[in-house]
Amino acid sequence: MSESAKTGILAALAAVSALAAWSTTTRNFTTLESNASARVNQSLFEKFTDPLDAASLKIVKYNNDAEQYEEFEVAKDTRSGVWTLPSNENYPADANKQMSDAANLFVGMKVLNVASEKRDDHKLFGVLEPDKKKEAEGGEGVGMLVQLRNAKGDSLVDLIVGKEDAQDNKKRFVRVPTEDVTYVAEINTTPLSTDFKQWIESDLLKLSANDIETLGIRNYSLLPTNQNTLELVPNYDADISYNVRDAKWNAKSMTVYADRRPSPKTLDESEELNANKLNEMKNALDNLRIVNVARKPAGVAADLKGEQLGEETKGALQRRGFFAQRSQGGEAYEIFSMNGDLQVTLKDGVQYLLRFGKGAGASFEPTETEEAGEDGQKKVSINRFLMVTARVDDSKFPEPELDRVPETVEELKALEAAKKAALAPKPAPQEPAPQEPAPNPQEPPASEPKPLEPMPEEAKVQEPKTEEPKAEEPKTDEPKQEPPPSSAARPNTSVQGKLVSFQDPAAQEPVAQAPAPQEPAPQDSAKELTDEEWKERLEAEKERINKENQRKIDLRKDRYEAAKKRVAELNARFADWYYIVSDSEFQRLKIELADLISKKGVGLPNAPGAGFPGGLPGGLPGLNIPGLPRQ
Repeated sequence: MSESAKTGILAALAAVSALAAWSTTTRNFTTLESNASARVNQSLFEKFTDPLDAASLKIVKYNNDAEQYEEFEVAKDTRSGVWTLPSNENYPADANKQMSDAANLFVGMKVLNVASEKRDDHKLFGVLEPDKKKEAEGGEGVGMLVQLRNAKGDSLVDLIVGKEDAQDNKKRFVRVPTEDVTYVAEINTTPLSTDFKQWIESDLLKLSANDIETLGIRNYSLLPTNQNTLELVPNYDADISYNVRDAKWNAKSMTVYADRRPSPKTLDESEELNANKLNEMKNALDNLRIVNVARKPAGVAADLKGEQLGEETKGALQRRGFFAQRSQGGEAYEIFSMNGDLQVTLKDGVQYLLRFGKGAGASFEPTETEEAGEDGQKKVSINRFLMVTARVDDSKFPEPELDRVPETVEELKALEAAKKAALAPKPAPQEPAPQEPAPNPQEPPASEPKPLEPMPEEAKVQEPKTEEPKAEEPKTDEPKQEPPPSSAARPNTSVQGKLVSFQDPAAQEPVAQAPAPQEPAPQDSAKELTDEEWKERLEAEKERINKENQRKIDLRKDRYEAAKKRVAELNARFADWYYIVSDSEFQRLKIELADLISKKGVGLPNAPGAGFPGGLPGGLPGLNIPGLPRQ
């Protein structure tokens, strides 16, 4: 074959190959375009049909307020079935409903339209994938990445949620991260919240404001000195109780510190407790909200009794504003805080201890629009560390007063005699004298002018009644109807005083005679008892008293055990965590003396001098706290 023929054949083959390549490329492009359009009205995640398959949710987005990327994750433990927040140090989550709502968003989600197939349009529709490496570039055009996984870790949903559709705010632009096509889908992003508070048990303390009985305020500060130590500076202590019947706050005790010495504080006639501020504190405890948590170091989670805290642990506490010092007995540690303590005692004897530490960074709180700044942005709130523990207030469980058990018949007789003497009706004081003149000024307006004339005659009739012989006559005979004038005077005397009446003795006789036969009855029967009957009675009484005493003991024990169980449950929740509260929550829980006491009826705070600038003397390296009175 000649060279020219070979060349022609090769050229023909090259042309065929080029044609095949062109046709294949065109076919593939047409297929991709047709696939994007074909997905309209089709489910975006066909294999995800059961929301219960979702075992984890991860959300990554750019926070414009903080100007940084934030990552939020909630996952279900395969063994225990408990939801936790890996993004927040595996804090327990209350995520059953929230997770179900989030998963249901993607079950049956349909593609409503194709917005674009160009990669260059991703920024326009806000579906750029979040990338922490590009945090310095800002979040313009960056969407929210949502990932759902099953228990095995297999992907159920991978989607970037972008901007809202200008034509319909219920629709958003979305994109699968591995594709360039931008779709339009209907989605409500409310269940996809990354707000920590939305995923946890909202009731931190699990108490009711109506159950709060006493507030123990320990207002003090720990201030650094030039010797690299801390001095405890007490401002005031107060134990405030709430009387449910009167709906009123009462000061059980208050102590202020001046000239380095404690002195009692009493309210004068012009002062009263600020009920508005105390009620606000009580309601804040009922609905205490936290913005985040941090895990405590090892050894701090327990009650610190008998623990040997190392320097590393103490340092970890101090970095958050809490300082551990051995108690006077040396067997336990007592925790002091940078900003004082609050003791909350409930009716059931459970007592909460809230300790306020250092600042814990800032957050953009609150989320309510009415409390936002004038520019529409969220306000910056300085957060603060909070430690919460619980204990039993032993003063709420005094030993019951037990009845004495008689051991002999003589003791039984003495007890019964004492009971009868205590139960015997005391002679009523004779009150006719103060009551008779009292109605006289009331008679003129109550009676007509005619009966006012014979008043001197009535006085004459009443004069002999005071004589001794005629005073005894009503008890033996009843001939008091003999004088005719008295019949006309009866209505007036009944109005003047009910104790001076000629009709009452007949009605009072059966009342006075009724208890008369009942009182000597037990005495007569008691005298008729034989020695054997007395012994039987003694044994029965001993059994009754022993049962009643045991009932009192068991009742106290049951109440005490219930309080201990409740405290154990609470400390199991509180043990591992520092809680972080916003400054607004801290201000509702911390009350200064000037706000605690106000002028009566005015509501303006009274600001008596409290605290002292110099602090307490002394100070060892780290901390030295000399005897602040505490419960």
